[in-house]
Amino acid sequence: MRVRRRGSVAGGRTIAGTVATLLAVLAVLGGGVLSGPAAVADETTETAETTETTDGRAARDVHARPFAWDSPWNLPLARAAALERFDTRAQRVYLDIEDISVDPRFPVRDLDADGRSVRVHVDPDLTADGSWNHCSTFLVDAPDRRTVVQGQPLRLSRGGEPSYAYAWDPLSLTGPGLLGCHGGSNLSGIGGTVRVGEMSSPEPLRHALKISLNCELSCSRADGGFRWPASKADRGFEDVYRGSNPHVRMGSLMALPPSVDPERFRRPDVRKIAVALRDYGAYVVDKTGGPSTNSLSVQAGAEDELPGCAQTRWSGSSARCRW
Repeated sequence: MRVRRRGSVAGGRTIAGTVATLLAVLAVLGGGVLSGPAAVADETTETAETTETTDGRAARDVHARPFAWDSPWNLPLARAAALERFDTRAQRVYLDIEDISVDPRFPVRDLDADGRSVRVHVDPDLTADGSWNHCSTFLVDAPDRRTVVQGQPLRLSRGGEPSYAYAWDPLSLTGPGLLGCHGGSNLSGIGGTVRVGEMSSPEPLRHALKISLNCELSCSRADGGFRWPASKADRGFEDVYRGSNPHVRMGSLMALPPSVDPERFRRPDVRKIAVALRDYGAYVVDKTGGPSTNSLSVQAGAEDELPGCAQTRWSGSSARCRW
């Protein structure tokens, strides 16, 4: 992959083959290009359920595709983006499973958010065993139906009351969507996530992705180990990050270069991910548990839409795949 200049393994599912190669050899994007919006879009006005264009046409459901049009999660890459080749040297990629429950039709339960009780909509089929990371996002039971709370690690029995030990501040689904439950970067637990239905849909992925890197080999300690849109690096990063490229940090945007033709990939799921990596890129949000692995963030249930993936027993918040 290339970097655009602008965890733990217990939190994922491993992938062997083409996708692992895509996520290992990327391009880093860097420099001033990424300091602001990377594309121009039509003006929008926000409503509780959808964003709308100025002529009143409904553009999208903010529960399915959250945050403002100029959020980094929703902006395609700038044509002028500066790229440089980067190899993470990872051998495997796993799926980092994220728990997302933002459908206002779901029943309301009491969430214990680090000792604070919050009324939220809870997917009645969602379960989580409290293992790391289980980065989780719930829709708050409020009239606007567009405020979420995030935290980790989630513990939830089917149809029960959710709880997590570490909580983040409430966040609007119509704002920039930066802050969230990824402890390595403080980035969102819902922005950039591959959602249920996206991989099985004929439509392309219309947002940036999220990845975690083998920071022992890849991540740099430069400038505190992070860059916008991240607001922090991992605790103890000074002793963990050993990457030599100063552009590879928490918040860095990775992408496939425009010269890569996604049609070269025979598998439709691999091709769809490749197109998203080329058109939108993927933000670095966390570190993985060792030098041999990277991860891709997906919603719980979305792994079933990826051929060759099956939930593993060694962690409830991770998945191994053979692609």
